[in-house]
Amino acid sequence: MNDTDDRFMHGDNRQQDSTGSHGAQGHDNAHQHREQARQKARETAEQAREEALRRADAQKGFVADYISNFSEAVRSMAMQFKDQDQISLADYTYRLADRTDTLADHLRDENSESLLKQAQDFSRREPALFIGGMVAGGFLLSRFLKSSDR
Repeated sequence: MNDTDDRFMHGDNRQQDSTGSHGAQGHDNAHQHREQARQKARETAEQAREEALRRADAQKGFVADYISNFSEAVRSMAMQFKDQDQISLADYTYRLADRTDTLADHLRDENSESLLKQAQDFSRREPALFIGGMVAGGFLLSRFLKSSDR
């Protein structure tokens, strides 16, 4: 038997050794590619987050203005209740107007990242109240927007 036949029959350790080192290099390259992909994903996520916060900052003044307009409408409604001697309803609606004014001011004064953190904290502490508030707020906002279109 010649050398080639012997390697074929019994295997060539030299080939296995060189393949093994190539395998380790391949593993290191795959690891590097995974890390690069993870880093790129982190960078992309951070860029998307920053863009979302930038857009939210640009829109929060618009939302605060709508809330202020809603507050004015509620205050007008409170005056009508007062004129009709419905003092308790007038009192509740004045309080609602004051709270919505406070909310509008808070939106104008805080940055979007801070507002997001506050909303997340509140939703963890009071999930049912948070969901109920979001539903009620959405309903009131949609009603207000529909009435302002007329």
